[in-house]
Amino acid sequence: MVEETIKTIKETENEAEEMIKKADAQCTDILEQASVEARGLKEQAEMDAKAKAEAALAAAKEAADHLTKQKAVEVEQEIAAMRDAALGKEKEAIQAVMQALV
Repeated sequence: MVEETIKTIKETENEAEEMIKKADAQCTDILEQASVEARGLKEQAEMDAKAKAEAALAAAKEAADHLTKQKAVEVEQEIAAMRDAALGKEKEAIQAVMQALV
């Protein structure tokens, strides 16, 4: 009877050790899987952030190009207006010189 009890205790201890080993292996698997998933999430977040940054940069460049073209048109209009004003004053200057000569 004592031998049978000892045998039962040893079997129970062996079963417990086997359960502990399985739990350790399962824990290691879970940790490895979590690590892989975390790396994947990090890479995806980096790619998303990079894509957003590139989109923002492209939008900023487009806005800058549009503004540059708009300002170039405004400058050309100002130059044309100054040219017209200068031509109008040229006639006045010629008349003033002619009157001064007479």
